[in-house]
Order: sequence, then structure tokens, then C-alpha cells
Amino acid sequence: MMLRALKSVLLLLVLAMLFQMQFATSSQAEDELLDPEIAFRFSASLISDDTLEVHFRIAEGYYMYRDAYKFSVQPDSIALGEPQFPPGQWHVDEFLGRSEVYRNEVTIRLPIQTALQSRQAIRLVTVSQGCADVGVCYLPSTRIAEFASLGLPGGLNLD
Repeated sequence: MMLRALKSVLLLLVLAMLFQMQFATSSQAEDELLDPEIAFRFSASLISDDTLEVHFRIAEGYYMYRDAYKFSVQPDSIALGEPQFPPGQWHVDEFLGRSEVYRNEVTIRLPIQTALQSRQAIRLVTVSQGCADVGVCYLPSTRIAEFASLGLPGGLNLD
């Protein structure tokens, strides 16, 4: 009987130690998370008067959801076409299920369907969301980029 009680106490101690180790590892991983601006470095450019390009450089151990991207421009008189995404990787997430994600980097092209005026100010608003492989997801983030169009016929690309 005494041996059985000792085994139970030892089992409880081992379980308590494992729980404490798991909590410490999880807490340490959360302490080491990158700020979203560093984990998901944003840049955007007006590559021609008919195309915007959005780029994210994604830190190792992080990924971004394709379906979480949202784009809008101001003024509202400018219309964007469908975003042109490259193929991503499939990822199974316990909350979102099977989702297409990007790792390392992603470049998305946004066709501009409205003729721009010369030197027209354009404000691009990009919403995105990413996660860390340790199981932590960030809240959706909004990034803003501002440009002045060249106003060239046919969206001539000078690159």
C-alpha cells in the first residue's frame, strides 16, 4: 500500500515538473517573438501607372495567410483589379484548417484599372495577418504606402 502511494506521489511530481517545463518553454517562446513590423517587413511600390506591387519579407519561423490580405486605395475614384498572388504553401492550422500561406517572402501585384492623372497622389492601404510557428498569431495589421503617379499614357513602366 505504501509503495502504491509513493508511486502516485512520484507520478504527480513528474507530471508537475513536465507541466512547469512546458509552461516555461511556451512563455520563453512568447518572450522571443518578433514585433510584427520586423517579422513581416512591408514595402510597396508603384511600378507603373497601372500596377502597384506589395512585398513582404517574412522572418524565418513565421508565415502569412493568403486569404487575410486586403487592399484598398485612396482616393476612392481609383479602382483596383484582382490581386495577382504567387502560389503559396499549404498549411494545416488547428483554428483555420487548411490554408494557403507564404514563408520567406511574397510579392503581390495589384492592377490599377483607372487612368491616373499626372502626379496624382495614391494611398495604398494593406491589411495582412501572420503567425509564428510556435503557435502564436498576430492581430491583423494595417500598413500604408503613398505614391505620386507619373501620369504616363498606358502605364508606361520606366524600370
